[in-house]
Amino acid sequence: MIFHSATIIEDVARHCETNQSSAFAYFFFDGKDGQKGSQTVDSLIRSLIRQFSTAYGGVPAVLTKLYHSCHDGDVQPSIDSLQATLLLILEAFNDVYIILDALDECAERKAVLKWIKQTTSWRKSKLHLLATSRPEEAIAKDLRLLDPDHIDIKQDLVSRDIERYINSILYDEDSFGQWGDEMKANIKNTVLDNARGMYAHFQFAKMMTI
Repeated sequence: MIFHSATIIEDVARHCETNQSSAFAYFFFDGKDGQKGSQTVDSLIRSLIRQFSTAYGGVPAVLTKLYHSCHDGDVQPSIDSLQATLLLILEAFNDVYIILDALDECAERKAVLKWIKQTTSWRKSKLHLLATSRPEEAIAKDLRLLDPDHIDIKQDLVSRDIERYINSILYDEDSFGQWGDEMKANIKNTVLDNARGMYAHFQFAKMMTI
């Protein structure tokens, strides 16, 4: 299986499309220069509120209440009030899926790990959370405390799966029969090299069905 965030998102999205009482949200901790604002707990919670409000099908009453309590937007809400609002919005769904990508790039790592711990203690049968990260022991240790079961993806196994998938595509005579072997080999090598570079972000993945 090729294990990357795009595949996860597609699978979860399809599941939620056929299960109207389910909803999902995705957040990427962008570690690029100039993107520090997208790596905080505040930006994470705000993004989740927006995404789940969209899935809700309108502006939830609790979000309107928060807006008015902040003098109609003149005052910024606290992280605690944002978190409380998020959890109330999530109550509308039977199952909630949250995907956090590149946790190791987070500028407020300790705060986000604390947020994960707090959030996963809520409605144990409702929340399904997945986080991807480079294999950093500090992150792995904290996540293992929440759930001892984890997925440690070995690079050689992933590479073999990717190679099998590429072969199934490139050597399909109906699709690429007219391409020469040299061109196919170059394409295959390029994709595999890029996959190895991206692999570090997905070597450690953690699914918690709390």
